[in-house]
Amino acid sequence: MNVKDLLSGFEPGNKKHFRLLTGIILLVAAILRLTELGFSYSNDELSALVRVRFDTFSDLVDHGFYVDGHPGGIQVFLYYWVKLFGMAEWAVRLPFALGGVLAVYFTIRLFTRWFGEITGLLTGACVAFLEFPLLYSQIARPYGAGLLFSMMMAWYWTRLLFDEKPRKLFAAAFALSAAACMYTHYFSFLLALIIGITGLFFLKRDRILYYISAGTGAALLFSPHIYITLNHLSIGGVGLWLTKPENGWLWTHFRYIFNDSPVLILMTTIIVLSSLWFGRKVLKINRFHLLSFLFFILPFLTGFFYSRFVNPVLQHSVLIFSFPFLVALLFSFAGNFPARFSGVLILSVLMLGTAQTIIGNRYFAKQHFGEFRGIAVAIDKWNRQYGDRNITRAISINNPWYLDFYLDQTKGGRTTFGQYDNRGGLQLDSLAMLLDSCKTSYFIYAWTKPVPAETEDMVRARFPCVSEKADFGGLAAATLYSRGNTCKTPKADTLFKAVFDPEDHAVAGISTMDSREYSKGFDGRLSEIIKDRSGNLTASVEAFADSGIEGAVLVVSFHDESGETIHWLGAPAKLFVSKGRWSNVRLSFTLPEIITPDCRMKLFFWNPKQEKLKIRNLSITSEH
Repeated sequence: MNVKDLLSGFEPGNKKHFRLLTGIILLVAAILRLTELGFSYSNDELSALVRVRFDTFSDLVDHGFYVDGHPGGIQVFLYYWVKLFGMAEWAVRLPFALGGVLAVYFTIRLFTRWFGEITGLLTGACVAFLEFPLLYSQIARPYGAGLLFSMMMAWYWTRLLFDEKPRKLFAAAFALSAAACMYTHYFSFLLALIIGITGLFFLKRDRILYYISAGTGAALLFSPHIYITLNHLSIGGVGLWLTKPENGWLWTHFRYIFNDSPVLILMTTIIVLSSLWFGRKVLKINRFHLLSFLFFILPFLTGFFYSRFVNPVLQHSVLIFSFPFLVALLFSFAGNFPARFSGVLILSVLMLGTAQTIIGNRYFAKQHFGEFRGIAVAIDKWNRQYGDRNITRAISINNPWYLDFYLDQTKGGRTTFGQYDNRGGLQLDSLAMLLDSCKTSYFIYAWTKPVPAETEDMVRARFPCVSEKADFGGLAAATLYSRGNTCKTPKADTLFKAVFDPEDHAVAGISTMDSREYSKGFDGRLSEIIKDRSGNLTASVEAFADSGIEGAVLVVSFHDESGETIHWLGAPAKLFVSKGRWSNVRLSFTLPEIITPDCRMKLFFWNPKQEKLKIRNLSITSEH
């Protein structure tokens, strides 16, 4: 039996054909998941690894996952795994990648049982190549493992309820896999609960004892974790940073499942419509269609309404456990395809989908998460090249150990930072103090999570030259700034510069703002000064004050024809001005789509408290 024979016609029920196609799909799944496992740990992975460095199991529980918000199953596994195999990326991720391959296998088995071999193989092929399950099978987090346990749990649930005779083996396997779901993630726990309750409506008399025993066994296995779960329910969790989902979130998730690819969505649509056409005379909706719909939609609805009315928890990753049910539902009538086309169809879907993920979506070339190894390598390189003592460093990172883990692997080892976090507010004030007090020729600023928009302007106001930069897909970056004139700063064109005259209380171009709220500036149509929207715009002004200032702001605003404000930007002068010397205040921005050339633009220096200060060189430049 070979692929050529298979292409000539797939025979449903032919075990050799089915095994060959299953083997090909699993091979593709394995190659994809085992390729390049050594990329930099993500923030979430490092968060897990920093919480396994305990000497005792009780410390692991108390400090590793009691306070985390996730069930402890994966944390316990990592605790023992890294003791045996170390913390190298490939070694830590290997069991998760292999689990991802097994998830494809159980997906094929499950939906072959529910809807037939073609549906099972098509669904398994999608789980093999789609970026969503592939990515989460390549990181040491609960999602890929939870997908495996969810498919196992649904498979053994099916065998226990719908086989001709109940078996203790299937009851035990259902209990264990359900418990594994409960220990892995609360959304896989939710799916296990939904499936378990649903099974009560399909119970036959001869398997009531098996089913109740399996459910009781799963509950007993989870019982030691109950007090931890109760604590997790009291924690704010991701709702502290995750936003509430919009009404169109489900469509966004559907696109995300299919790689945000019009090609894959079109391919899926053609298969769905074709299968309905071929089976138009024999179409039947059975219980597994209803179950597929319920097992996908109920976790979504639970997460959606909980996020809208209680605490935001809904994100793409938490629906990975239930998404195969949606894919299987879409392909549930694929068994109506003529047998002579089926083998070609399955292999074509597998090849096209794999090509789209690798080539179209550039899966192995793009940055998926924030970078830590690359940041450490760049900082170590600059420290050794320019001299550790000649550089002041600051970084925004959730935990210093995340970077130290990789700095320990560099030639120069660990280094010091003047700031480790930047969430705005007082931390921006601290950054300003660090910048004003440092005497070094260079300054490094790195971030592995979003930082306030003012941050780069604050640094460049004191260190105007960008000497070197390491950017990681906009998800992390490290930049070396210098005070000198030789740098890689983009070319800047001056678009507008205010001319202060005696009427503006100005002498030699210096305007005194002591008793004035607004400075002279620009007030006109955007098209008068800006012809090209592609550049990065920077408003700037030099300010001088003998003492600290609080309320003054450099302002850029945009207005419609009626004078209503469309967009307003401001740079607080206190973050830039060091008393007793001229200081540069910067405000960098790009033009949002809502801003048209006909919009009215204003540029001015606002001094609401009429503090004693002077300004000069108010301008707008465009960097290319």
